[in-house]
Amino acid sequence: MKKRFCFFCNDELHGRSDKKFCDAQCRSNHHNNNKAAHEKLIQYTNSLLRKNRGILAHFCPQGKATVRKEVLDAMEYEFSIFTTIYPFKGGNYFFCYDYGFLPITDENGIKKIVIVQHQNYMSRLKVNPWKVK
Repeated sequence: MKKRFCFFCNDELHGRSDKKFCDAQCRSNHHNNNKAAHEKLIQYTNSLLRKNRGILAHFCPQGKATVRKEVLDAMEYEFSIFTTIYPFKGGNYFFCYDYGFLPITDENGIKKIVIVQHQNYMSRLKVNPWKVK
């Protein structure tokens, strides 16, 4: 009988005749290494979105909160990655799934972030990208 080897780690395979990987970890590693470039970009962007949402949720466990921008900078919040824009009379809220932030500058010139949780009324507004300022 011909010996068979794992597609990822090259260890000898035992068991089923159509087996290609020695375990789930090797199968996962093999497929992750062979993803197309656009799939890797999507995976990277989604990981940034999850990280951003986690940071916003940490500082705003319920309702609304205000945090200095430098605090989010220290946590490596990526301000250019977001899922939705909600226009507001004082600017635009940039949402990361169910948490959004409004960048403001106080009277002393200190940059702050107002963090809010998504509210049902926000879903009714449909944003026209050509009219967002």
